[in-house]
Amino acid sequence: MDKGSQSSIDGIKLEPENGVWKKERSKGCYITRNKAILIGVVFVLLLIVVALIFYYIPHPSNKCECENDVTEQSSDECDIVPRLPDMPDKPSIPPYEPFGEKLPNSIYPLHYDLTVKTFLYEYETSEMERFTFEGHETIYLRCDESTNTVKMNSRFLNVNFEPGMIKITESDTGKEIGIKSGKLDEMHELFVVETVETMETNAYYTLEILHFGAEMDYAYYNQFGMYYQSYEINNETRWICNTKFTPNYAREVFPCFDEPHFRATFNLTLIYHNKRWAKSNMPVRESVDLGNDWTETRFETTPSMVTYLLVMVVADFDYIETTTANGYPFRVWARQDKLQLGEFALNAGSEIMTLFENKVGVPYGLPKMDMIAIPNYAAGATEFWGCMLFRENRLLYDEVEQTEYYKQSVAAIVTHEIAHMWFGNYLTCDWWSDIWLNEGFASFYEYPIMEQLFPEWKVADQFMVLDLEGAFRYDSNSMLAEPLVRPVSGWRHEITGVFDKTSYSRGASIRRSLKAFLDDDVINEGIRTYVANHLYESVFTDQLWEELTKADRGHGNTDVKAVMDTWTLQHGYPVVTVTRTSETKASVVQDHFLSDPNDVTNDLYENLGYLWHVPLTYTYAANPDFINPSFEWLRNTDKPGEIDLSDAGSLDWVLVNINQLGFYRVNYDDENWKRLAEALKDDVDFKVFPAQTRTALLDDCFKISQAFYTDNVNCHRLSEYMYRETEYPTWALMVENLNFIHRSFMRSTEFSSLRYYWSKQITPIYESLGWDFSDKDTLNSRLRPRAIKIACLWGNIDCVKNATKLFAEWMADPENNPIETSVRPAIYCIAIKFGSDKEWQFAHNQSLTNPEERESLRSAMGCSRNEILGRYIEEFTNDPSQAHTVIEDVRSKSAMGYSVAWHYVMNNFDALNSTLGESAYNVVWTFSPWMNTDYDLQQLLGFAARYPDMPSYAAQGFYEAKLKVETNIAWMKRNRQGITNWLNNVVINNI
Repeated sequence: MDKGSQSSIDGIKLEPENGVWKKERSKGCYITRNKAILIGVVFVLLLIVVALIFYYIPHPSNKCECENDVTEQSSDECDIVPRLPDMPDKPSIPPYEPFGEKLPNSIYPLHYDLTVKTFLYEYETSEMERFTFEGHETIYLRCDESTNTVKMNSRFLNVNFEPGMIKITESDTGKEIGIKSGKLDEMHELFVVETVETMETNAYYTLEILHFGAEMDYAYYNQFGMYYQSYEINNETRWICNTKFTPNYAREVFPCFDEPHFRATFNLTLIYHNKRWAKSNMPVRESVDLGNDWTETRFETTPSMVTYLLVMVVADFDYIETTTANGYPFRVWARQDKLQLGEFALNAGSEIMTLFENKVGVPYGLPKMDMIAIPNYAAGATEFWGCMLFRENRLLYDEVEQTEYYKQSVAAIVTHEIAHMWFGNYLTCDWWSDIWLNEGFASFYEYPIMEQLFPEWKVADQFMVLDLEGAFRYDSNSMLAEPLVRPVSGWRHEITGVFDKTSYSRGASIRRSLKAFLDDDVINEGIRTYVANHLYESVFTDQLWEELTKADRGHGNTDVKAVMDTWTLQHGYPVVTVTRTSETKASVVQDHFLSDPNDVTNDLYENLGYLWHVPLTYTYAANPDFINPSFEWLRNTDKPGEIDLSDAGSLDWVLVNINQLGFYRVNYDDENWKRLAEALKDDVDFKVFPAQTRTALLDDCFKISQAFYTDNVNCHRLSEYMYRETEYPTWALMVENLNFIHRSFMRSTEFSSLRYYWSKQITPIYESLGWDFSDKDTLNSRLRPRAIKIACLWGNIDCVKNATKLFAEWMADPENNPIETSVRPAIYCIAIKFGSDKEWQFAHNQSLTNPEERESLRSAMGCSRNEILGRYIEEFTNDPSQAHTVIEDVRSKSAMGYSVAWHYVMNNFDALNSTLGESAYNVVWTFSPWMNTDYDLQQLLGFAARYPDMPSYAAQGFYEAKLKVETNIAWMKRNRQGITNWLNNVVINNI
């Protein structure tokens, strides 16, 4: 190169200056190959970013609709607002046709003579088909109002209305009353007979129905009325049949007055093939050989009872027997190969019977008790008087194979059904509106009876987990909440619908709440009198309040009805906020608690202003008394009440609703929350608070913080002591509350610190319980799976190590799963989360060939943290029965899973819509509980803007999801900084 010639290198012009080459920017454009590649990559990335922004961020439609503006923009900016779906009208529940066909009070049944013949085997059929029954009956009637009509209930029955097959006779004269017509009203499930002559007031009649019949139902399709099933023993198939009449299915076996206020006595006769036996409520009076291998068994007369308590069983089981302390023969019946598993229920049931007799003060009354284990039974059990039926796995207990908790569950259901001998059988609710008098009482008495018989189980402490929490959950959701005493028509769906969490768990909780303001002696006296004064009667709730009010005279002189009407005639419950106003006083106000701050009360039922008479039991640090605490009433007013703290120190903590006997939650001012937290952290004072009170304190705080009543940091401060907590109920409810915390912070920067904190808190109880599942202590057996689950979920290293080790053992020997059943879902999840494609693929293969574990494995497959999640969703999205579940499994397990699931749904929504139909929109809305950032909200709005013409029900779902996300955002804005500051103090500064 000549020294005088120009030269350029990499686009830079070089010229000599004073003999030195200097760089000067060329006037042209010169790009090297490497820079060109870099610029190209940047350009492509920019295009992708722009595309994503265009895809996810709402953009204007061709036509701007200001009424859909989701920002606070002025109308002149309207042209940049996307078009969202029209806000639909709130869906209204279509009213059902009023039910005007409850049975009239003109005719009352006194007694039934009922005969039923069953056909189970092909060699029995003769003129009838197999698996049918036929019968005839005579009903003895009292006419209370003159009438020409007899109405009873009948459903699915074939009744012979030919002349002479229905007869009505006046009892005193023997005169036959002419039959004008007879028919079945299928819609209202009625048997109707019109008479020629008028049936006169105060006269007595007999009604004969000479033939009715129907097909039996098959147990695997329907288990009501009379149904049949088979079981195998010694390679032989055997057939049995039984009835299940609760609540109103007796009408499917014989025409009857099938409403709970009609009580009568029964003489039952069963005809069956003599290879089996027949059982019913009463002992056998006689059995007659009819020839041709048929037997007719006649039973003793029942006490006066409602139709749903009648029972019929034709089977060939064996029995074991004992005698109660008061001399009743007590038996357990089961198929021969499982009979020995009935020993525990037999012995426990005998003792439970005696304990109830002593507690209620009224003898059992029937001459025997049978408990029969039916292989395939509709309910867990049913309280047929003198002959209770159970599903096999609810009565039979294997002490070698099953846990102590399983044993407790058997004792609980036996206790529940025996309680019904008094609360439901002796005394029956007059109408289904008061069914809590049956089910709530039976659910409540499970606890004091088992506490007396098995004190080592600590069942009283478990009430909050097993019943109270479920009642709270239902009653704080306006879509689920219903009054305890509620209007119920005669439509079947309404009648069966009252057998719900409200009647059972809320009913038990309201019965328990009496202890908050009535002495035990008063309650026991009132209930004993209530039972004794109403034997063999149909009862109302007010009759219970009347007896308790009488019993409290000279004690608290409480108007029990006035108090309890506020708890039974309206749904919901209050949160009571306690605020220290001076050294000697605290203000107390009540507010209707709804767990979702956007929820509104429904108007399906009348209410009393959603205000309650609240029994305030309380104590404080200067004189902590959890046995005989201080007491005040907060009356049903929206004005503040007061509690007296004149003996408390100015720095004392105050605690209200001791052991959560009252059916309400409690909130405090921030200073009192801090004082309670400090007291719990104190090594000395920690157990001053009884386990039930500690459980309530924590659960109340976490639940009301979700509804914005207090800051969640107050709850986390309370939890600082929990590394020393050993009680099952406290941890059980904390595990539930941590689901909300996990969901809220799963995608946040605070999550790693929260994970560290909760891993530390759970470690001591996790290490104490260990992995020894042969330990049959009932509370340990319930807490151990929870401790393992939460320890693994929040990253305890030892838990993760054990989980992956056990899963590896299963992979090495696929035919033998070494993982304890109760922790399999958690172990599968952790092993896949911390594993590779190898663990995931093993789970996938097992899910295809192992139906027992399929659901748990598929859920766990969503725990993976690598790119396989996208393929997992894609594999099942063409299957309408699986798509939604798989997306849920991926979305809920981790931040990565959420992101993968969301982007998959967004990118493939049209395909999902083709597969799932319009329900694909619901897949999108179900992301809302996890969405709690402004970015999340914009993505949701962006999706809605892409589909502004979605169906109205989908639009309703969108606006509900939008409101949920906005609420989540507000919750995070209120709580996040406080949690962050607290974490910096208790975690980061202590690492």
